[in-house]
Amino acid sequence: MAEKKRSSQWRVWHRWLSLVFGLQMVIWTISGAYMVFFDLDYIHGDHLVQDVSQPLPEGTDVSGLDKLLTRYPETEKASLEARRLDGKLQPVYKLKSDKGEFLVNAKSLDRIEITQHHIKNLANRYYAQESADIESVVYMTDNPPTEISETLLPVWQVNYDDFGNTSLYLSETTGDLLVKRHTFWRGFDIVWMLHIMDYDERVDIETWWLKAFIIGTFILMITGIVLLLYTITFKRRPIGGAQ
Repeated sequence: MAEKKRSSQWRVWHRWLSLVFGLQMVIWTISGAYMVFFDLDYIHGDHLVQDVSQPLPEGTDVSGLDKLLTRYPETEKASLEARRLDGKLQPVYKLKSDKGEFLVNAKSLDRIEITQHHIKNLANRYYAQESADIESVVYMTDNPPTEISETLLPVWQVNYDDFGNTSLYLSETTGDLLVKRHTFWRGFDIVWMLHIMDYDERVDIETWWLKAFIIGTFILMITGIVLLLYTITFKRRPIGGAQ
């Protein structure tokens, strides 16, 4: 009788633990399956964009580095590149300083201001899928969506009317493609948040929520093992008085 009572207590514990931790175990299973079955390169959106870099034509006339550094003495790093702006390939210097990155015309050394018109053309060049219309272009200076880091601000967001609701994020000063997002990435972000139980920044894989539920799941497993042992013991025990 005492053993039966102890068994009943274990069943109560197991039942309540199943209610509390069972749902999270289902979430772990579903979110884990999502992350396993979808190719990571696809999630990253590598199929959405293409490399648009082009070499400078031989013999391109540009101003020397001495003139560049005289005009922009704060420069920490400079690279000579070719950029297609305003419908033509132009030589530009990409400069980096403690104030950020920007472009200058490699001939005149005048700073190049990246406009919304430039952003639209650059985004369409980066975009590698079949032609899709740009749904909107948004210049963001604050309150970014959760799909990008606030450190990227200010930034241009270019949204496409396509199957994946693609969004490309371009630098406001260089037009460089910074990140790309689409529906399946957003889905991955949600299941990742649910999987690691970091509901704020979605990066911490050592949250106290996660640790607590892992411990609770182990306790649930232990109660299940104990109940299994009780069940096996009762089944093997001979019925009273039987020879």
